Amino acid sequence: MAIRYRKKKIVLHFDKENKQEKYVAANVLVGSISYEKLCNEVNQRTGIHRAIVDVVLKGAEDTMITFLEEGFSVKFGEFGSFRPAINAESKDKEEDVNANTIIRRKIVFTPGVNFKAMLGNASLELFSDKEVGTTTGDKDETGGEKPGGGSGGEAPDPAA
Repeated sequence: MAIRYRKKKIVLHFDKENKQEKYVAANVLVGSISYEKLCNEVNQRTGIHRAIVDVVLKGAEDTMITFLEEGFSVKFGEFGSFRPAINAESKDKEEDVNANTIIRRKIVFTPGVNFKAMLGNASLELFSDKEVGTTTGDKDETGGEKPGGGSGGEAPDPAA
């Protein structure tokens, strides 16, 4: 498996006068798998009827929501764990911190052992809109050399 990334320009605004342009690697998704397709795939791989897969997944979701609303972290077996979390503004004084400083509520997923192993073993591949469907050439979109030479944009695997 390869994790695809592209080069993305970002602008950092440390103050109003000085803007710094930097480049960062950003992941590229191939697409999205629908809930229906996921249930059908589980059905095909396990032989469990699709309707039963649907009931079990929805039941697990409802139960997890209940526990997360109560403030629990939910361990979902080998799959991983889910926990409620927040992002908040920082303040200089403790008394200035209150519920209004909370910017965002979220659920954090921590992957289990198999997901972590999959990520650790995944190679990294440079993706460019200009190179879709081609594996030749040794220049990136800026005219510079691609990582790994003329390997179709695949960067060397840092884990190797």
